Amino acid sequence: MGSVWLDLAQICYKDGMQAVKMDCQAFPGIWRLDLEVEKWDLYTKYRENTGKEHIRGEELPDGYYHLVVHVWIRNSKGEYLISQRAADCTIFPLKWECTGGSVIKGENSIEGAIRETKEEVGITLLPGQGELLFSKICGEIDGTRFNNIMDVWLFNYDGEVSLDNATTAEVADFRWMKTDEIKELYDRGDFVNTMDYFFCAFDTYKPDYSSIIGSIVKGNVDRPLGSFHPRHKEMAYPLNYGYVDGILAGDGAEQDVYIFGTDKPLDRFEGKVVAVFHRFNDVEDKWIVSLDGKDIPDEIILGDISFQEQFFYGKLYR
Repeated sequence: MGSVWLDLAQICYKDGMQAVKMDCQAFPGIWRLDLEVEKWDLYTKYRENTGKEHIRGEELPDGYYHLVVHVWIRNSKGEYLISQRAADCTIFPLKWECTGGSVIKGENSIEGAIRETKEEVGITLLPGQGELLFSKICGEIDGTRFNNIMDVWLFNYDGEVSLDNATTAEVADFRWMKTDEIKELYDRGDFVNTMDYFFCAFDTYKPDYSSIIGSIVKGNVDRPLGSFHPRHKEMAYPLNYGYVDGILAGDGAEQDVYIFGTDKPLDRFEGKVVAVFHRFNDVEDKWIVSLDGKDIPDEIILGDISFQEQFFYGKLYR
């Protein structure tokens, strides 16, 4: 429960609650209104908890991110639990989606996933049932600041579902659906369109990069650190980006690489491939090259390449 101090000489809107303008002679001074507000932990793009908190509904400060979870629940028949948003939801009312929401202050990602599932559809999941499929970092796109780190979870579950066990009224209905049935909802416009990744990220194909990771490669840097994208002039490169000599990628052009290990712009590079970023919704993979051959934490890689990879869905493979 949080306390919000209001000057009752003004109208104040806060988290859906309104303090109505009142006679200041009858109610002089400042009054306190106690109301429950949702707070988030603020992170860097490298998933470092900054120790700062944020109140939902306020604009996120530049350079800070909050955690969001999408929770897909699958039974042994290969069906997914899809829920319909309540009619009074301000965003996407009556649209269908998976379970999910924002991770609140003090929670980690899987704790947020389990809480959201209990709140929305009344299921109690266990941490050991969950698999983190991929994460996506989204900053600012077309002038809109999102600043979230989205974790997509998959849980296997064959138990009963009853909205009577839900602790909120966010969900109007639920169904178990096959992938083709979800696609029909999406094609009709009845499925939340920001979850379109489901149709590519849940593919059973698992790429094998064992012959690539660990190899030593060299090539040219055509977009050095500090340069800008040739078509999208607002996109600056926070690290060197180039291509490998003599190797073609899925798009028929030279194999692209993100180059780690220096804070200076380069013309050429030579280093070790330590990971591959596989785009689900594109034909290109991006190789991660370490100039000194040292390993690089996932959080650093995903944070540094998010300036460009926020426009795609993908997963880092080792």
